[in-house]
Amino acid sequence: MTLSVRLFSYLAAFLVCASAWGAETAPTPAKTPPSKAVKPSKVTKPMWADLKPEQHVALAPLQTEWLKMSEPQKRKWLEVSKNYSKLSVDDQTKLHTRMTDWVHLSPEQRAQARLNFSVAKTLSPEEKQKQWEAYQALSPDEKTKLQAKAKANTPNSAALAAKPQNKVLPGKSSSVPVPTPSAATLVPTEK
Repeated sequence: MTLSVRLFSYLAAFLVCASAWGAETAPTPAKTPPSKAVKPSKVTKPMWADLKPEQHVALAPLQTEWLKMSEPQKRKWLEVSKNYSKLSVDDQTKLHTRMTDWVHLSPEQRAQARLNFSVAKTLSPEEKQKQWEAYQALSPDEKTKLQAKAKANTPNSAALAAKPQNKVLPGKSSSVPVPTPSAATLVPTEK
């Protein structure tokens, strides 16, 4: 499998987790008051004007956020854009929709989506299927309660770990069982 295809697959799974975290409607931009502690990020290359026309088409939903992205983030999106012209029109539309959804997520929601994605990567395909089927078997009321519970358990901080942390503090026993991800960890939405 080529890098572009893998990146697209990861992006698709990542965005599914991101959309699963939020409500079933399209996310709205978070309105946060300006903070004195937050400094504007350093402008990184490539600039939007430096991109090729086909990259502009592929990455159009990201244009408003392009200046705010780090150089590694830009490289990842540029890698995704290489495969864009090979996608069907439906897949191109789906990718643009998911990019738009991603742009509208707050930093906290993005961090939670990254965490959900890292948890989802550790699950076997059988376990993912099992959890999905268990979720689908829930009533609409139970799904709503599960989504509300997941939202309530989300910290109000953008400083979430990118990967699940199972660190043992000095002087603490490592014999504490590590909890396994449950169906409540990943909350898929219906389409």
